[in-house]
Amino acid sequence: MNGEKPYDFVGFPNKPPVRQEGVGQDRLQSELLSGTLILRIETLTPVHVGSGYSDFVKAGNQDHLAALQASKRVREDNTVRRRYVIPGSSFKGAVRSIVEAITPSCVRVVQRKYRPYLPQGYGSCISVDHLCIACRLFGAQDYQAHISFEDAVAPKGSLVLLGVPLLWTPARGGRGLPKSYLNNRDNAKGRKFYPHADYAKGADPRTCIKTGAHIENWRVHFLNLTEAELGVLLTALGLHPKYQFPIKVGGGKPVGLGSIKLSLDAMQLIHSEDAIRQTGRLGQSQPLQGNALQEYVHQLTAQAQSLLHEKSLQELADILTEKGLQNTAPAGPY
Repeated sequence: MNGEKPYDFVGFPNKPPVRQEGVGQDRLQSELLSGTLILRIETLTPVHVGSGYSDFVKAGNQDHLAALQASKRVREDNTVRRRYVIPGSSFKGAVRSIVEAITPSCVRVVQRKYRPYLPQGYGSCISVDHLCIACRLFGAQDYQAHISFEDAVAPKGSLVLLGVPLLWTPARGGRGLPKSYLNNRDNAKGRKFYPHADYAKGADPRTCIKTGAHIENWRVHFLNLTEAELGVLLTALGLHPKYQFPIKVGGGKPVGLGSIKLSLDAMQLIHSEDAIRQTGRLGQSQPLQGNALQEYVHQLTAQAQSLLHEKSLQELADILTEKGLQNTAPAGPY
């Protein structure tokens, strides 16, 4: 940890990304895996994903102008209701950032002034014929993702109004990376992550999904992945048997918002067209659950070792340890 600063870095692997052509999404390939992960979400701290709007929210006898939590209309019992959500796009960004950190993957969006700080070979992928592991899984320019995340719909009664400290843009107005981001050779230390912590209180009102909310049957879909790639996805969700950790989503990460814990309940695999012709079975296989599921997770994450950078994975697991929730995030500027 950088003194009182609520972040730390996962170092870049010592080898640059290995890039290869993506397999595409035009059909289910018999030698690859497609299907759905079915998970449970528990919020360990409040979660705020801004809707882009602010409005007056009543708390007690006072009205507060607050940033509003993302929501959408859903159909329940033949009635359309508005429910608060963690959008799938928030999960995609958070999980992709983890995959980028624990595998030799490119640094996608870098302003020109920051490029000299990166290790050689870590520039963004620019061709669909030469994609790093993160771009193959989550997409790149002109290449569609192989993984998609559904919105997680919070149960009724999950919304709370909180005041958290004001947040500022890091290194605003600077010409380069801050010194705290650089190693002793003036190169970037790595990718920045915020540890888990109890949220800090402050003057900035936000509506959030409360601590202790449970969301069932949240789904992540995958298409044409190798066993190793699916193992990387499970690892990035915090589900590796050896490296288990909660992840962080949404806004307010520096002040302790956004910590969630995922549990895998089932995995549903889809038969490819070739497998259907060979077996005569249509549709999906029986869901993997219980001991069979846990054994398969072990198999997949063992295969993933060929793609993972274990030192980086250990560094990330140390930053995202659930023990961090015993501390409170700093409330002052940093």
